[in-house]
Amino acid sequence: MSEAPLLFLDANALASPVTRTLLIAGARANGLRWTWSRHVEIEADRHARGQASRTSIVRKKILGTALSPTAQSTEGLVTDTVQDRQVVADAIRAGARYLITTDVDDFAFDDLAAHEMSAVNPDYFMALRFTEQAYMEGVDLLAAVQKNPSRTASEIHRMLGRRHPRLVAQFVGTFDSTPVEADPDQPSTIFRGVACVRCGAHLDDAAGLQHGLCPEQRPGITGTVRQTVCDTPFFLQSP
Repeated sequence: MSEAPLLFLDANALASPVTRTLLIAGARANGLRWTWSRHVEIEADRHARGQASRTSIVRKKILGTALSPTAQSTEGLVTDTVQDRQVVADAIRAGARYLITTDVDDFAFDDLAAHEMSAVNPDYFMALRFTEQAYMEGVDLLAAVQKNPSRTASEIHRMLGRRHPRLVAQFVGTFDSTPVEADPDQPSTIFRGVACVRCGAHLDDAAGLQHGLCPEQRPGITGTVRQTVCDTPFFLQSP
């Protein structure tokens, strides 16, 4: 049996407690693996809004997981900034298939393609990859830990529409509430790479490279979700 795909979580995905919880709970429910490096954790902690939400605290006290190894060199990488080159290098060192980041356009296609990886926006990744059960577990966990004020799972689902519009659209009927409208400042680039988001197959056709889906995963898709890579409606179905 082949090993489950590894998600390398970038600092911007980890710094948001909501996104971090959805990703880790959903990945766990779907049998996916996840990790991040010391470089990423330091950056995520720097942007944390409070001590309790620091990624390092969550990792050590709740998850009990180890950091992935740090790459000793970024030589040969063409991603623009030193900081982002270290992220890519650490993801490569970890053996990740997917780099989950809200800043997909920060990472060079050539670096991703050379290592059969894809950089994917977390909302887009979860909408394409997670099952309804995985989504429910993430929302239920958020409701369980939400304090001051407390919120039900349906209320959490409703509020997720602001920053996770594709995910809630994919599972719009799961809870008895209507998601709020998405914030207007959604990322314009949500996929870049050569690994199909759903199955990991190598992408080599124009549509696949644009949308992150191989030909086998594209037919017969239902349920409207806005796909901002091409600024046209894109249609999704549960994997």
